[in-house]
Amino acid sequence: MLKSHLLQDFTQLPADFYRHQLPEPQPHAQLIIQNNQLLSQLNCTLNATELLDLTAGTLQQVDCQPLAQKYVGHQFGYYNPDLGDGRGLLLGQWHDKNDQAWDFHLKGAGRTPYSRQGDGRAVLRSCIREFLASEALYGLGIPTTRALTIATSSEKVKREMLEPRASLIRVTPSHIRFGHFQWAANQGEKHFKALVAFVIQKHFPQWQIHPFQHQAWLIFDQACQNTAKLLAQWKSFGFNHGVMNTDNMSILGETFDFGPYAFLDDYQADFICNHSDYEGRYGYNQQANIGLWNCKILAGSFADWVDNGLLEQSLQAFVDNYYQHYRQQMLHRLGLDTTQSTDMTLIIELLERLNRYAIDYSLFFRRLALWQTESEFSFFHLLPEPEAFSDWLNSLEKRIQQEQITDSVWRQRIQQRNPSVILRNYIAQDIIIAAEHGNTEPLHHWLKALQSPFKAHRALSKYQQPPLAHQKGFQLSCSS
Repeated sequence: MLKSHLLQDFTQLPADFYRHQLPEPQPHAQLIIQNNQLLSQLNCTLNATELLDLTAGTLQQVDCQPLAQKYVGHQFGYYNPDLGDGRGLLLGQWHDKNDQAWDFHLKGAGRTPYSRQGDGRAVLRSCIREFLASEALYGLGIPTTRALTIATSSEKVKREMLEPRASLIRVTPSHIRFGHFQWAANQGEKHFKALVAFVIQKHFPQWQIHPFQHQAWLIFDQACQNTAKLLAQWKSFGFNHGVMNTDNMSILGETFDFGPYAFLDDYQADFICNHSDYEGRYGYNQQANIGLWNCKILAGSFADWVDNGLLEQSLQAFVDNYYQHYRQQMLHRLGLDTTQSTDMTLIIELLERLNRYAIDYSLFFRRLALWQTESEFSFFHLLPEPEAFSDWLNSLEKRIQQEQITDSVWRQRIQQRNPSVILRNYIAQDIIIAAEHGNTEPLHHWLKALQSPFKAHRALSKYQQPPLAHQKGFQLSCSS
């Protein structure tokens, strides 16, 4: 019988872009979850045995050529030349029925040439957090890598305490990071041109008609545009990534590498999800600034081959692109499809009130549909001082009238555009604890809910209330 196989296109690049490396298999591993929605979207015919073979790193059932990628990056503002896939391996690409190539990347694969002092392994906690977060963002319509499977075993890994070892397969069209271009530029023209050609061929074949310098600028410009849009979407849905190092930035503008992330509970503009981020560099309200900073670092990698005026043009457009997408996304959440000159004032005045009174960010938008109905007490129950919102609600009412739509249409928009469930950190922790004790039912249940977050999900009604004080504002570390 012929084995299933993954192709490996990363070897088209010069050999020092990567190192071939076999994973360290998990003994007696079991597959605890597979993403059937994603499998269907990929037209993936791998069976459960083959998926376990890949995820556990045994590689007896599926042919592939795993490798660790080399890249560099700025971490918390400081350049680090010693980066690369330290605990992950690019297994290869699965091609769907449209011949779209999807990278399969094994996270928690064991030591690689780039592991430095780490053991290269992942734990069940971090794998579950990445699995849920990537699918939660996907459900909200935010660009992100996806999660295909998790495997775990009885093997223990030492972190702050002993934890179950696990591994995850991440899926995305591209694992090319800003840090890949930083490394290629440092190596010189041959490597930089090779990386540009690889990205063009794989992701932007329509640009092959242009000369090299223009191709390079188009890649950079697209990265800036995609990053600005992504960060606007993060902010509008209250997502704080927590570790926006340049090696965690996708050239395609996808959410990449999930560490100590959080969705906001109460709206807190200066929220910091990463307790190791002492200066708040990657705090919720700083993400757009850091995104632009990262793009400026990326521009430095293109500067030897692209006209400085073109690079500046892309950077200067970043802020306008960001605010345009943010305004549009916030209006969308408020049930408004047209634009008016006063829209940013409406948005800013809302955020000021949400911040001042520590209002639950997600529930405010969801329950806004109950305003001026028989059930509006559930909306006003969120507001400790409802009168402080009266002027803003009057402004919103006038703005809705400018839409020239009925109340029922507006309420329907609110319900269709604002999630009934979000991945709060205390929920993720409950799911992790259950899984560590052998109960993966909550994990499966929440996967389905997060993949369709705009449905009512009445079975999860207890999670559609404001969290208790001890459940709010979790700060986490980068430990995985």
